[in-house]
Amino acid sequence: MNKLIVGSLISSMAIAFIVWIGSMVFSFSYGEWSFFIGLGLSVVLFFFNSSGGALSKGATLEASEAGWKIQKDNELKANVGVFFYGSVLFTVISFIVMMIAYL
Repeated sequence: MNKLIVGSLISSMAIAFIVWIGSMVFSFSYGEWSFFIGLGLSVVLFFFNSSGGALSKGATLEASEAGWKIQKDNELKANVGVFFYGSVLFTVISFIVMMIAYL
């Protein structure tokens, strides 16, 4: 559990640093876009680390139709790691900072 927390904090700081460098290179406002970048990163990481989603169902259906055996799996399983938790932590912190800045 401790390794998960430390890894999430480190990956969150790494994401913050990368977004900050990107904001300097492409000249966009770090405070305005960090939440949306974190949200997009979290969604993409969850989508590609899960099984049983729409993309997996389509691939399974095509493969099972080729073998004349239709498989059905209705569960959505996600194998997320410290980088996903770090991106969620970055998203939450950037949302709180954005709300404080605009209110």
